Amino acid sequence: MNLREVVGEADVRRVVKVAEEVWREANTAFCSPEQVEYMIERFQSFEAVMGQLMQGYRYFVIEEDGEILAYFGVQPQDDRLFLSKYYILKQNRGRGIFSMGFEFMCALCRELNLRAIYLTVNRNNTHAYEVYLHKNFKVIDEAVADIGCGFVMDDYIMEFAVE
Repeated sequence: MNLREVVGEADVRRVVKVAEEVWREANTAFCSPEQVEYMIERFQSFEAVMGQLMQGYRYFVIEEDGEILAYFGVQPQDDRLFLSKYYILKQNRGRGIFSMGFEFMCALCRELNLRAIYLTVNRNNTHAYEVYLHKNFKVIDEAVADIGCGFVMDDYIMEFAVE
């Protein structure tokens, strides 16, 4: 497995294709299909990802034999690294992929002199919530965000202090 940064439109198109699959699989347990499709278009379409890259987000993929197994997007914000998204295709879970990306993010924080990684996770996404707890993330707040079209995100805000 190798981890590399997404560069260029061809990479973004590959990530978007994976995002469509994994978001539908991972989010329909706690979001309506309509909300999932709305979120894909708003946050993971080609245009959305390209816009995020222009705003300082960085995307990374974990690949094996040319296949994307997982991807994540981060953005430095003040003295923390915001983990915007981290998705692993279902068939690749349990292979240490999360840990590989997490270790990379911790190293990135040290390189950029950032004190922590933080994220939002849907309160009903128990699997992801438990993974973050297992990695010693702490709940520091809660937030309900209107994302448009009558949809809201009801999230925990979690943080991991990087040493």
